[in-house]
Amino acid sequence: MKTGIKVIDAMTTSPVFAKASDSVHSCVQKMIKENVGSLIVADGRKLIGIITEKDLLTKALGNEINIKTARAESVMTKNPVFASPELDLYDAMILMKNEEIRRLPIVRNGNVVGLLTYKDILSIQPDLYEIRIEGFKIRENDRKSKLRGSFEGNCYSCSSYGPLTKIGRKWLCDSCKE
Repeated sequence: MKTGIKVIDAMTTSPVFAKASDSVHSCVQKMIKENVGSLIVADGRKLIGIITEKDLLTKALGNEINIKTARAESVMTKNPVFASPELDLYDAMILMKNEEIRRLPIVRNGNVVGLLTYKDILSIQPDLYEIRIEGFKIRENDRKSKLRGSFEGNCYSCSSYGPLTKIGRKWLCDSCKE
C-alpha cells in the first residue's frame, strides 16, 4: 500500500538536538522548553542516539540516577533505527510498527535531516491510522481480567461471546481452551 508520499514530505525538518555530554537534567529542560517528546543525540549532525520520554522514565527515574551529573549518553538509545528521507510513508510506518518505536530519525549521507513521528505521518496520510493501531498492545484487558477473575468477549478461535481465559497470547472460551 505505497502512498507515493516520501518521508521528506512529512517529517519534522528541525528536530531538537542534544550532545552526548549534556546532562540529563539539561535534556529534560530542553524537552520541556521545546515541547518535544524526544531529542536527537548527535555529534554535529551525525546520529549517535535518541532520548525519548520512555528512556528518561526507564533509564533515569527507574534507576534513580542523579540527573544533574548523569550525561545524555547514559540514558540515550544508542544506534537507533533510522530511515532515508526518500522512503515511502507506508514503509516508514511499517518500520516504526515493527521496531516498536514512535520516533524515527531521518538520515541522509550520514547526517540527521529530520525526525518522523506518528503525528507527522497521520497529519499527512490519516489512512495509515489502521496500521498504527494494529501495533498497539492492549494491556488494560490483561490487568482487568486479573482483577475480575475473567474477561468477557469474543473467543479468538470460535468467535462465540462469553467468559474468556487467556491462553498464551489468545483469549479463548471454555470449549476452545481445552
